[in-house]
Parts: sequence; structure tokens; C-alpha cells
Amino acid sequence: MNRNKTWYLITDKNHNNAAYNMAVDELILIKSEENKDTTFLRFYGWNPPSISIGRSQKHKKVANLELLKKYGIDLVRRPTGGKTVLHYDELTYSIASSDNIFMSFTSIRDVYNLLAKALLKGLQNLELDAEIISKDPKGLVKTDMPCFSYPTRDEIVIKGKKIIGSAQKRSKTAFLQHGSIPVKDRRELYAEITGVDKQILLDSMTSIELEIGDTDFHIIRDSFVKGFKDEFKIDFKEYVFDKEDIKTINSLINNKYSSIDWNYEL
Repeated sequence: MNRNKTWYLITDKNHNNAAYNMAVDELILIKSEENKDTTFLRFYGWNPPSISIGRSQKHKKVANLELLKKYGIDLVRRPTGGKTVLHYDELTYSIASSDNIFMSFTSIRDVYNLLAKALLKGLQNLELDAEIISKDPKGLVKTDMPCFSYPTRDEIVIKGKKIIGSAQKRSKTAFLQHGSIPVKDRRELYAEITGVDKQILLDSMTSIELEIGDTDFHIIRDSFVKGFKDEFKIDFKEYVFDKEDIKTINSLINNKYSSIDWNYEL
């Protein structure tokens, strides 16, 4: 590992709510922008279950608010683009970095591809026969269909069914990418709250549970940590939030990711 480059690992001890999760993801982007050649890799879960919408999506078009309330599901707007995702019994990864291995590329797609290789190794560590898709589906990318309605280029599928859905934000000096890895099968609920025919999601996505039956969060997480270590030939340092980090997280929660203006007004 290059001594001038630092990779930090953050593994949340507990599953947290939507506002907290998005605030921490924005924090690691900020920290990456402030510290050149620094990378943060984080794995986490959600409690309560939540739905996240892309930065430019209109919530009324992509989620049924009455059903969200009925099922106790939170809603949050991500700082990244992409489509609607249900975060329920899943592993979420996020990575933020100012490392030149990523930032030397001008295309978001190139960075997606680099990270897809590490994610693929994580799945292979679970003995899953996954592959990276090479083409976008015609016509579907511009719709309001949920994220897992179809795989897009450089995303990962198992037997044609999407297993990881990701979104990215890039600044001049760093980027943030995060993504959902379904563990248990929540396809019918996902379809109901997003208003799509359930058969679409039954046909288009899968989960760790459906493929191998294992739903141990820690085993799955460790498989992906190893995937990143092997792909990028790095060792991690554990990252612990300091007082300033916690202050920033709380500010982002209170002023952004818990606010009606951010989550519902567009």
C-alpha cells in the first residue's frame, strides 16, 4: 500500500435511521475533499426501514406516502442521483475518496466500473456467480421506475437479476458512491410502496437470501471488506468520529436530512 494514501473503514455497530445514514455519507465526502489521497469505506444498515430517492426525483412520483406511513417506512432524499431504493434488511456500502486512482478518471462510469470489480469480488467471496453487465437497457433509464427495476451498465447481476444498486456524486476533488445490497427478499413490499407491478421486481432483482439462504449481516459485510482489500491491494485503518465529525453529522441531520425542505420539496 502506498504510504501517502489512506483508506479508512467505518463499520456501524448499530443500524441507524435514514437521516443519520445520509449525514454520515455526506461527512465522508467532505472529509475526502479536505484530505487528499484519502478514502473512506463504510458498511451500514437501516432502522427503521427507509426509502431513499435520488437527488432530482419528485417524491410524489416515486413513492406512496400513505403506504410508507402505514408500514413505518421513513423517506430521505440522497445527495446522489439515481432511482428509488427500499432499504429494508439489506447491507449498504458507501465509499468516498479523493484518491487519484479514482479522480484521474473524468467519467463517472469509469469509477463505477472500478468499484464494481471490488463489489463483484465481495459476492464471489460468498460463492455467488455474479457478473458485471455491459449495456444499459433501452428506454428505462429515463423513467421513474425503482432502482432495482433494471440493471444499468457496470452494475452487477446474478443470472440476469440485479443484486446491487448504486448511485454517485462527484465534486472537483472527490466523489461519493453508495449502494444497496438486498439481503432478505422484500420485493413485493418494494413494488407496493413504489406503485409498480410486483412482477417487474420479481423478475428483475434478487437478494442474498434468495441466492444462498444466508442472511448473516456480519459475514456478508466481511466478504465485501475482503473484496475491496483484494481488489485495491490495501489495508484499512479503523476510523472513529471525533467531536467535530459528530457536530457536522448532527448539523446535517437537523438542517438537511430531517428537513421537509430537503426531503419533500423539489
